[in-house]
Amino acid sequence: MVQQMSELKHTPYKISFISGKGGVGKSVLSANVAYVLSEMNCKVLVWDANRKFPNTHLFYGVEPPIRLGDVYKGIVPVEKAIFTINENLHILSDEPATFSNDEEDKFRFEDIYRDLINKTNYDYIIFDTPAGLNNINMELALISDINCLVITDEPTSLLDGYALIKVFREYMDIDKIKLIVNNTIDLDDGSDIATKMNLATEKFLGFKAEVAGIIPYSRIVRQSIIKQEIFVQTDPDEEISKAVREFCRYIFQRTNKSVYATNEISN
Repeated sequence: MVQQMSELKHTPYKISFISGKGGVGKSVLSANVAYVLSEMNCKVLVWDANRKFPNTHLFYGVEPPIRLGDVYKGIVPVEKAIFTINENLHILSDEPATFSNDEEDKFRFEDIYRDLINKTNYDYIIFDTPAGLNNINMELALISDINCLVITDEPTSLLDGYALIKVFREYMDIDKIKLIVNNTIDLDDGSDIATKMNLATEKFLGFKAEVAGIIPYSRIVRQSIIKQEIFVQTDPDEEISKAVREFCRYIFQRTNKSVYATNEISN
Protein backbone atom coordinates (compact mmCIF):
# COMPACT_ATOMS: atom_id res chain seq x y z
CA MET A 1 0.00 0.00 0.00
CA VAL A 2 2.89 2.39 0.74
CA GLN A 3 4.09 2.21 -2.88
CA GLN A 4 0.59 2.98 -4.13
CA MET A 5 0.50 6.26 -2.19
CA SER A 6 2.64 7.93 -4.86
CA GLU A 7 -0.19 7.39 -7.34
CA LEU A 8 -2.63 9.51 -5.36
CA LYS A 9 -3.44 12.97 -6.68
CA HIS A 10 -3.42 14.67 -3.27
CA THR A 11 -1.83 13.59 -0.04
CA PRO A 12 -2.91 15.37 3.16
CA TYR A 13 -0.85 15.40 6.33
CA LYS A 14 -1.97 12.39 8.34
CA ILE A 15 -1.97 12.21 12.14
CA SER A 16 -2.74 9.04 14.10
CA PHE A 17 -3.58 9.18 17.79
CA ILE A 18 -2.50 5.83 19.24
CA SER A 19 -2.14 4.19 22.66
CA GLY A 20 -1.32 0.85 24.19
CA LYS A 21 -4.28 0.96 26.57
CA GLY A 22 -7.70 2.55 26.47
CA GLY A 23 -8.98 5.43 28.56
CA VAL A 24 -5.99 7.73 28.09
CA GLY A 25 -7.91 10.45 26.24
CA LYS A 26 -7.11 9.81 22.57
CA SER A 27 -10.60 10.52 21.27
CA VAL A 28 -11.09 13.70 23.29
CA LEU A 29 -7.72 15.03 22.16
CA SER A 30 -8.20 14.14 18.49
CA ALA A 31 -11.64 15.82 18.43
CA ASN A 32 -10.31 19.02 19.98
CA VAL A 33 -7.13 19.10 17.89
CA ALA A 34 -9.22 18.70 14.74
CA TYR A 35 -11.44 21.60 15.81
CA VAL A 36 -8.46 23.90 16.39
CA LEU A 37 -6.96 23.03 13.01
CA SER A 38 -10.29 23.74 11.33
CA GLU A 39 -10.37 27.14 13.04
CA MET A 40 -7.10 27.91 11.27
CA ASN A 41 -8.82 27.69 7.87
CA CYS A 42 -7.49 24.20 7.23
CA LYS A 43 -9.75 21.50 5.86
CA VAL A 44 -9.76 18.64 8.35
CA LEU A 45 -11.24 15.14 8.41
CA VAL A 46 -11.46 13.06 11.58
CA TRP A 47 -11.60 9.36 10.73
CA ASP A 48 -12.88 7.37 13.69
CA ALA A 49 -10.99 4.14 13.08
CA ASN A 50 -12.56 2.27 15.98
CA ARG A 51 -14.61 -0.31 14.07
CA LYS A 52 -16.28 -1.67 17.20
CA PHE A 53 -16.96 1.32 19.45
CA PRO A 54 -16.75 4.65 17.58
CA ASN A 55 -17.41 7.67 19.75
CA THR A 56 -15.73 10.69 18.14
CA HIS A 57 -19.04 11.97 16.79
CA LEU A 58 -20.40 12.17 20.35
CA PHE A 59 -17.86 14.84 21.28
CA TYR A 60 -19.34 17.02 18.55
CA GLY A 61 -22.90 16.22 19.62
CA VAL A 62 -23.93 14.74 16.25
CA GLU A 63 -25.28 11.45 14.87
CA PRO A 64 -24.10 10.93 11.27
CA PRO A 65 -26.90 9.20 9.31
CA ILE A 66 -24.47 7.31 7.05
CA ARG A 67 -21.62 5.36 8.62
CA LEU A 68 -18.42 3.71 7.44
CA GLY A 69 -20.09 0.33 7.91
CA ASP A 70 -22.17 1.10 4.83
CA VAL A 71 -18.98 1.91 2.92
CA TYR A 72 -17.29 -1.36 3.96
CA LYS A 73 -20.41 -3.22 2.81
CA GLY A 74 -20.30 -1.47 -0.56
CA ILE A 75 -23.68 0.25 -0.06
CA VAL A 76 -22.38 3.82 -0.51
CA PRO A 77 -19.10 5.43 -1.64
CA VAL A 78 -16.89 6.85 1.09
CA GLU A 79 -17.62 10.49 0.25
CA LYS A 80 -21.30 9.90 1.07
CA ALA A 81 -20.38 8.87 4.62
CA ILE A 82 -18.55 12.12 5.37
CA PHE A 83 -20.50 14.23 7.88
CA THR A 84 -20.02 18.00 8.11
CA ILE A 85 -19.35 19.56 11.52
CA ASN A 86 -18.52 22.99 10.11
CA GLU A 87 -17.19 24.40 6.86
CA ASN A 88 -13.67 23.08 7.47
CA LEU A 89 -14.31 20.10 9.73
CA HIS A 90 -15.75 16.71 8.78
CA ILE A 91 -15.90 13.23 10.31
CA LEU A 92 -16.11 9.62 9.22
CA SER A 93 -17.68 7.37 11.84
CA ASP A 94 -18.53 3.68 11.90
CA GLU A 95 -21.57 1.89 13.25
CA PRO A 96 -21.39 0.98 16.95
CA ALA A 97 -20.71 -2.57 18.13
CA THR A 98 -20.41 -4.17 14.68
CA PHE A 99 -18.49 -7.39 14.17
CA SER A 100 -15.88 -7.47 11.44
CA ASN A 101 -13.00 -9.57 10.21
CA ASP A 102 -9.88 -7.41 10.55
CA GLU A 103 -8.01 -9.29 7.82
CA GLU A 104 -10.78 -8.67 5.30
CA ASP A 105 -11.18 -5.07 6.43
CA LYS A 106 -7.50 -4.43 5.74
CA PHE A 107 -8.05 -4.76 2.00
CA ARG A 108 -11.32 -2.83 2.07
CA PHE A 109 -9.58 -0.08 3.99
CA GLU A 110 -6.94 0.32 1.28
CA ASP A 111 -9.61 0.82 -1.40
CA ILE A 112 -11.65 3.17 0.78
CA TYR A 113 -8.63 5.26 1.71
CA ARG A 114 -7.55 5.55 -1.93
CA ASP A 115 -11.05 6.66 -2.97
CA LEU A 116 -11.17 9.19 -0.17
CA ILE A 117 -7.86 10.79 -1.11
CA ASN A 118 -8.69 10.93 -4.81
CA LYS A 119 -12.15 12.42 -4.28
CA THR A 120 -11.42 14.96 -1.53
CA ASN A 121 -8.89 17.67 -0.81
CA TYR A 122 -8.16 17.72 2.92
CA ASP A 123 -5.17 19.43 4.50
CA TYR A 124 -5.23 17.06 7.46
CA ILE A 125 -6.67 13.64 8.19
CA ILE A 126 -6.75 12.70 11.86
CA PHE A 127 -7.11 9.00 12.68
CA ASP A 128 -8.65 8.27 16.08
CA THR A 129 -7.58 4.67 16.56
CA PRO A 130 -8.68 1.99 19.03
CA ALA A 131 -6.25 1.11 21.80
CA GLY A 132 -3.75 -1.68 21.29
CA LEU A 133 -2.77 -3.17 17.96
CA ASN A 134 -4.59 -4.69 14.99
CA ASN A 135 -4.32 -4.72 11.20
CA ILE A 136 -6.05 -1.39 10.70
CA ASN A 137 -3.92 0.31 13.37
CA MET A 138 -0.78 -0.93 11.65
CA GLU A 139 -1.98 0.30 8.26
CA LEU A 140 -2.74 3.72 9.74
CA ALA A 141 0.65 3.89 11.45
CA LEU A 142 2.41 3.11 8.19
CA ILE A 143 0.62 5.76 6.13
CA SER A 144 0.56 8.44 8.82
CA ASP A 145 3.12 11.23 8.79
CA ILE A 146 3.11 11.31 12.59
CA ASN A 147 1.90 8.82 15.21
CA CYS A 148 1.04 10.49 18.50
CA LEU A 149 1.38 7.99 21.32
CA VAL A 150 -0.87 9.23 24.14
CA ILE A 151 0.35 8.17 27.58
CA THR A 152 -0.51 8.97 31.19
CA ASP A 153 1.25 8.31 34.48
CA GLU A 154 -0.58 5.00 34.94
CA PRO A 155 1.89 2.08 34.92
CA THR A 156 -0.28 0.14 32.46
CA SER A 157 -0.27 3.11 30.07
CA LEU A 158 3.52 3.27 30.11
CA LEU A 159 3.99 -0.50 29.84
CA ASP A 160 1.51 -0.89 27.00
CA GLY A 161 2.90 2.19 25.24
CA TYR A 162 6.37 0.67 25.41
CA ALA A 163 5.03 -2.59 23.96
CA LEU A 164 3.40 -0.69 21.08
CA ILE A 165 6.66 1.09 20.24
CA LYS A 166 8.50 -2.24 20.35
CA VAL A 167 6.16 -3.71 17.74
CA PHE A 168 5.99 -0.62 15.53
CA ARG A 169 9.78 -0.33 15.24
CA GLU A 170 9.82 -3.60 13.27
CA TYR A 171 7.57 -2.21 10.53
CA MET A 172 7.98 1.56 10.23
CA ASP A 173 10.19 4.57 10.75
CA ILE A 174 10.17 4.77 14.53
CA ASP A 175 10.96 8.50 14.42
CA LYS A 176 7.36 9.06 13.31
CA ILE A 177 6.27 8.21 16.87
CA LYS A 178 5.88 11.25 19.14
CA LEU A 179 4.68 11.40 22.74
CA ILE A 180 1.66 13.25 24.07
CA VAL A 181 1.53 13.13 27.86
CA ASN A 182 -2.06 13.56 29.01
CA ASN A 183 -3.70 14.38 32.36
CA THR A 184 -0.58 15.87 33.93
CA ILE A 185 -0.34 18.03 37.05
CA ASP A 186 1.93 20.54 35.33
CA LEU A 187 4.74 20.75 32.77
CA ASP A 188 7.30 19.28 35.16
CA ASP A 189 5.01 16.33 35.86
CA GLY A 190 4.52 15.79 32.13
CA SER A 191 8.27 15.90 31.53
CA ASP A 192 8.83 13.36 34.30
CA ILE A 193 6.29 10.97 32.77
CA ALA A 194 7.89 11.29 29.34
CA THR A 195 11.30 10.66 30.90
CA LYS A 196 10.01 7.43 32.47
CA MET A 197 8.94 6.20 29.05
CA ASN A 198 12.10 7.28 27.30
CA LEU A 199 14.40 5.73 29.90
CA ALA A 200 12.90 2.35 29.01
CA THR A 201 12.80 2.84 25.24
CA GLU A 202 16.32 4.26 25.13
CA LYS A 203 17.77 1.44 27.23
CA PHE A 204 16.06 -1.50 25.56
CA LEU A 205 15.09 -0.21 22.10
CA GLY A 206 17.71 2.45 21.44
CA PHE A 207 14.99 5.03 20.81
CA LYS A 208 14.01 8.28 22.51
CA ALA A 209 10.67 9.77 21.48
CA GLU A 210 10.19 13.49 21.01
CA VAL A 211 7.53 15.03 23.26
CA ALA A 212 4.97 16.69 21.00
CA GLY A 213 2.59 17.82 23.73
CA ILE A 214 1.95 17.94 27.47
CA ILE A 215 -1.74 18.24 28.30
CA PRO A 216 -2.77 19.15 31.86
CA TYR A 217 -5.61 17.55 33.79
CA SER A 218 -8.79 19.61 33.82
CA ARG A 219 -12.28 19.08 35.17
CA ILE A 220 -13.74 20.73 32.09
CA VAL A 221 -12.93 17.61 30.06
CA ARG A 222 -15.54 15.52 31.88
CA GLN A 223 -18.10 18.30 31.57
CA SER A 224 -17.41 18.69 27.86
CA ILE A 225 -17.95 14.95 27.34
CA ILE A 226 -21.24 15.01 29.26
CA LYS A 227 -22.45 18.08 27.35
CA GLN A 228 -21.03 16.76 24.05
CA GLU A 229 -19.04 19.93 23.51
CA ILE A 230 -15.53 20.77 22.34
CA PHE A 231 -13.68 22.35 25.27
CA VAL A 232 -11.29 24.39 23.11
CA GLN A 233 -14.41 26.13 21.81
CA THR A 234 -16.36 26.52 25.06
CA ASP A 235 -13.36 27.18 27.37
CA PRO A 236 -10.61 28.67 25.19
CA ASP A 237 -8.78 30.34 28.09
CA GLU A 238 -8.33 27.18 30.16
CA GLU A 239 -4.79 25.81 30.42
CA ILE A 240 -5.81 22.56 28.72
CA SER A 241 -7.15 24.48 25.71
CA LYS A 242 -3.91 26.44 25.49
CA ALA A 243 -1.95 23.18 25.63
CA VAL A 244 -3.99 21.72 22.74
CA ARG A 245 -3.29 24.85 20.71
CA GLU A 246 0.40 24.52 21.56
CA PHE A 247 0.34 21.01 20.10
CA CYS A 248 -1.36 22.36 16.97
CA ARG A 249 1.41 24.94 16.67
CA TYR A 250 3.83 22.01 16.71
CA ILE A 251 1.88 20.42 13.85
CA PHE A 252 1.89 23.66 11.86
CA GLN A 253 5.64 23.94 12.23
CA ARG A 254 6.07 20.40 10.89
CA THR A 255 3.79 21.00 7.91
CA ASN A 256 5.11 24.47 7.01
CA LYS A 257 1.69 26.07 7.21
CA SER A 258 1.33 29.82 6.65
CA VAL A 259 2.60 32.43 9.08
CA TYR A 260 -0.86 33.88 9.59
CA ALA A 261 -2.13 30.53 10.83
CA THR A 262 0.75 30.15 13.26
CA ASN A 263 0.07 33.63 14.62
CA GLU A 264 -3.62 32.89 14.99
CA ILE A 265 -3.04 29.68 16.89
CA SER A 266 -0.88 31.45 19.47
CA ASN A 267 -3.84 33.48 20.72
